[in-house]
Parts: sequence; C-alpha cells; structure tokens
Amino acid sequence: MLLKDTDQLDDLKDFLINWYGTYDSTYGVQVDEIPAYLPKALHELYAFAGRWKDGSDEHLENSPEIFQQQDCLYSVERLKKEQDKVTFLEENQANWTCQVEAGNKDSPVYCDERLLWDDDAEGFIVVNDSLYHFLKSFCLQEVVFGCNHLYSIEGKLENIQMLFDKPIEDVWLNGHYIGPKEEGPTHAFYLCGDVLIMKRFGDYWLGSNFDLPPALNNDVLSAIKLRRIKPD
Repeated sequence: MLLKDTDQLDDLKDFLINWYGTYDSTYGVQVDEIPAYLPKALHELYAFAGRWKDGSDEHLENSPEIFQQQDCLYSVERLKKEQDKVTFLEENQANWTCQVEAGNKDSPVYCDERLLWDDDAEGFIVVNDSLYHFLKSFCLQEVVFGCNHLYSIEGKLENIQMLFDKPIEDVWLNGHYIGPKEEGPTHAFYLCGDVLIMKRFGDYWLGSNFDLPPALNNDVLSAIKLRRIKPD
C-alpha cells in the first residue's frame, strides 16, 4: 500500500495495524489527556498510538514505545511547552530536538539538527511545512528499527529485489525528515511480504518481525553486503 502525501494519518494507521497484526483502543491516549494546544496531526497520533507498547522494559511509563526505537517521540506527559513552541521529539542521544507551534493546528515542524555541524546555524529552522508528512517518515523509520530482525544492506533496490520471490511494493516515497525540503528527500520505504525495506540517508535497512527468507540468512548475492544488526 502506498501512503498518500496528504494531511491525514488514516493510511498510516491502517499500515501499523496490518504490520503489527493487532490494535486496541488502550494503545491510544484518552482525548481529554492530550493538550489542546497540539497541532491536529500530533493530537491524532497520540489519540491513536500514544501508549502503544513494544513489549520491552526499556521505556518510561506511558511512553509510545513503538515510536522510541531510533529517535524518540515524547509521551504526552513529557511534552515540553515553552512560550509558543512545544518540543515533542528528540534524537536517540538528545543531540537534536523537534518542535511545533503551540496553538497552531497546522503547525510546521522545526528542528535544530543543523547546530551539530553548521557553525552558522542559529537554533531551530522550519524543516517541513507538513507535520503529517514528517510523522509518516518518522513513524515508518521507527517501525523498521523496532523489528525483531534488522539488517543493514549495501546495494541498489533492484539487487535487493533479487532476494525475494515477491515484488517489492512502494509504501512511502520521497520522505522528508529533519532536513530542509530544498535539500531533497531522505527516506523511502518499501514492502515485500513481511519485510519492510527502508532507504535512509542513502543506506538500506531490512526489518521483519518474523524469520527471514533463507537467502537472507545463508547465500547472499555478491552484489549485496548484508550485516545483521539484531538479534545479535
């Protein structure tokens, strides 16, 4: 299924339910517990999955654990409102954070990641006019990194296709994340059966919650360098 680049999360919700194979209303945060000043997209995501657990004991209480695998979506309780901005997400080592405008239902996304490498950077800049677009790139990234079986892989998409007897399907293309849109997309996602493939900053990752096809565990094509990340 190809997610639409529109201001809605319905297709992302459907993907998550299909991927994990289960859903319950307790995975979401009660509407009266979600701050009214949040943008529509964040409000909708918290209501749907703001308490969704991943089955581990590595997260703070009430956390949206499936969205805390690489980078970290704050729980509703951890949201940081300072004047007219709300910090809602951070990098896994807190090297950068993302913000939205409080009280703006259609807020853009701000990020201070450039401070890590650009001496001329001055705090937060707008990295995406669409919070919906940003959240789709982020959530799918966390799904891949949260898989029970995770591989990094070198090669082109057509080479990766040769590992499978099913066609690779597009899920989310031309995804933008923490960089300004004028710098180009950084994320793309593809699906092949129970395997979710991510292209992230030019590198490919394969993730699955099930045993992978024998080709991924034994004889791998010479055009591809496959490295198991987990399980160790």
